[in-house]
Amino acid sequence: MKANQNQFAPRKVPQQERALFTVDSILTAARTIIEQKGYEAASTNHVADVAGVSIGSLYQYFPSKEAIVAALVEDAVLKAGERTRKFLIERMDAPLAAGIREIVGHLLEVRREYGLIFRRLAREVPRFRSISGQLTTEKYLYNTIHAFYRQHRDEILVEDLETAMFVLEHLVVGAIDAYLDNDAPILNDAELVQQVSDAVIKYLTK
Repeated sequence: MKANQNQFAPRKVPQQERALFTVDSILTAARTIIEQKGYEAASTNHVADVAGVSIGSLYQYFPSKEAIVAALVEDAVLKAGERTRKFLIERMDAPLAAGIREIVGHLLEVRREYGLIFRRLAREVPRFRSISGQLTTEKYLYNTIHAFYRQHRDEILVEDLETAMFVLEHLVVGAIDAYLDNDAPILNDAELVQQVSDAVIKYLTK
């Protein structure tokens, strides 16, 4: 059965400073509860209590806990995406190999920091996979990533950049997430970055 998409949508968008503070308190409380106790513990009553707001105030902005978590996903994507976009822009003129290694290292850091949103929720709460699939940092960064590849077009031998972007997105993110989910990895951070970067560079230039 398909989830009702309305349950994921906020009830209203905060405009004034006090309303923004209330919403931020609700999201912070929800994130804390999920991190410490899991998704099932994050009832709207519990979130309101931890946030220090009334349940009525919570329902002014969010019709359900699904809507709260969807807002957490969107917030994480926007923050991680903007941070990565700036990182990419700052490295547009770097040599391809050096730039790739720095970018892979950056993505490892971001995926680790936002593990609750990018990995744990999608795994523990299957109905959020549709949201995670629609809201990804890779989609948010499409134009910037494409510009980075175009900037290094003389070094890149893959003819179809669209295909390259698709393949490398899944190669890099998949490898990083598998590494972060492994309790006893055979690699350390530096080795992972080196191995993944080498694979990316070989794919693009040979």
